[in-house]
Amino acid sequence: MGSLKSLAGQTAIYGVSSILGRLINYLLVPLHTAVFLPEALGVVTALYAYTAIFMIIYTYGMETTFFRFVKESPQKAYNSSFSIVIIISTLLSVLIFGFSSELSRLIGYPNTDQYVRWIAIIMWIDAFLSIPFAKLRNENRARKFASIKVINIILNISLQYSFLQILPQFITDFKVSIGSIFLANLIANASIIVFLFPEVRQLRFGFNKKILKPILLYATPIFLMGLAGMFNEQLDKILLEHLLPDNYYENMDSTAALGVYGQTFKIGIFMMLAIQAFRYAGEPFFFSKAADRNAPELFAKIMHYFSLSALLLFVLVSINVNLIAQIFLRNPEYRVALYLVPLLLFGKLIYGIYLNLSIWFKLTDKTQFGLYFGLAGVVITILGNVFLIPVIGMVGCAVSMIACYTAMSILCYFYGQRYFPIPYNFFKLIPYTILSVLIVYLSFQFQHQDFLIDSVIKIIISIAIIVGLWWTEKNKLIVKSS
Repeated sequence: MGSLKSLAGQTAIYGVSSILGRLINYLLVPLHTAVFLPEALGVVTALYAYTAIFMIIYTYGMETTFFRFVKESPQKAYNSSFSIVIIISTLLSVLIFGFSSELSRLIGYPNTDQYVRWIAIIMWIDAFLSIPFAKLRNENRARKFASIKVINIILNISLQYSFLQILPQFITDFKVSIGSIFLANLIANASIIVFLFPEVRQLRFGFNKKILKPILLYATPIFLMGLAGMFNEQLDKILLEHLLPDNYYENMDSTAALGVYGQTFKIGIFMMLAIQAFRYAGEPFFFSKAADRNAPELFAKIMHYFSLSALLLFVLVSINVNLIAQIFLRNPEYRVALYLVPLLLFGKLIYGIYLNLSIWFKLTDKTQFGLYFGLAGVVITILGNVFLIPVIGMVGCAVSMIACYTAMSILCYFYGQRYFPIPYNFFKLIPYTILSVLIVYLSFQFQHQDFLIDSVIKIIISIAIIVGLWWTEKNKLIVKSS
C-alpha cells in the first residue's frame, strides 16, 4: 500500500494544480463565448488542433525517453534529450515563421499568418521547457512543477482578460480579435522561462555518443506513437469542418459547428485533468518500480483504482452537465450539443485505460508496438469520421473516438500479456461500468423542468454516489489489509 499511497500523493499534487489551473483557465470559456461568435472560436479550435499535432514533432518523444535513460546517466540523458529538442524545435519554428503566409492559406485561413507566427514561437517555448519540466517530475519536485503551471495559467488568463475586456475600454482604437488569445499565450509561456532558469542552466548542449543512438532508437517509435495518438485526439476537430455539410445543423455552418464542438469538448476537461495528473506522476513511478518483483500486482491495483476514479468522474460530470454548462458556456448557442459530453468523457476514459496498459512496451523497450497500436487507431479515426460525420454530425466524432481507443486498448492488452504479463482483473469493473452508464442514461431521460430543482437533485445524487463508492472500496481495502 505504501507504493500506492506514494503514487496517489504525487498524483494528488499534480492533480490539484492541474484542476486548479484548468478551472482558472476554464474561466476563459465564458469570456470567449461572450466575446466571440462560434465561427471565430472554430478558427481558434482548428489552429490549436494543428498546434497539438506539431508539438509531438517538436518534442520527438524525448520526455518519456528521458525517464528511460536518466537512471543510467542523469546528466548525459538530460543534455542529449534537451539538445535534440532544441535543434528540432528551432528548425521547425524558423520554417513555420518564414512560410506563415503559405501555411495559413494551406490550412484554409488565409488571414491568420500573424497568428501562425505567434504559434511558432509558442511551440518553440513549450518544447524548450518540456525537458526541464520532465526533470522536475523525475526528481519528484511536484510542488515546483505544479506551482509553475498554475502561474503560467494565471498569467495567460490575466493577459487575455486585459486584451479582451480592459484595454478596449481605455484605448478606442484597440481591436478585439482572436489574435489576443494567441498573443496572451505567447507572453505567458515566455515568462515561465524565468522560473525554470535553474534547470535550464544545468544544460550542457551536446550529445554523448554512447547513448545518442540508443536514445534515438527508443525515442523514434515513441515520437511516431505520439504523433499517431495526437492525430487520434485532434483529427476530429480538423475533419469536422471539412466533412460536415453546411446545412446539416439549423442556423449553424460547419465552422460554427466546429466552434460549438470545441467548447463542448472542453467540458470533458475534467477527465483529461485526471489522466494528465496520473501521467505526470505515473511515468516516472512505473519506471522506478519496473524491476520490483511485485510490480505486476502493483500495476494491476493501480489500473483498478484509476478506472474507478475515471468512472466516478464520468458519472459526476455527465449528470451535472447542465449545471456546468450554465456556469461556463454563457451563450446559449454553445449549449446545443451537451448530449455529446457523456460520449466524449467515455472516450477519454478509455484513452486513460490505454495509457495505463501501454506501460508494458515502454518498460520492455518494445516501443514499436505503441506505433502499431497508434496507427491502427488513426485508421479507425479517419474511417470513422469520414463515414460518420456526414451522417450523424458531431456524434460521429465522439463515436469514432470511442471506437479508436477501444481498439487500441484491446490490442495493447493482448500483446502486453505476452511480453509483460500483468494480472488485470477487468471483470471487477464490469458492474461499476454498467451501473455508471445506466445512471448517466437515466439522468438524461429524467430531468426536472425547473433548472434549480434539477441541479439540486443531481448534486444530492452525486454526493450519494461518492459516499457509496468510497464505502464499498474502503471495506475491500480493510479486508485486504487484514
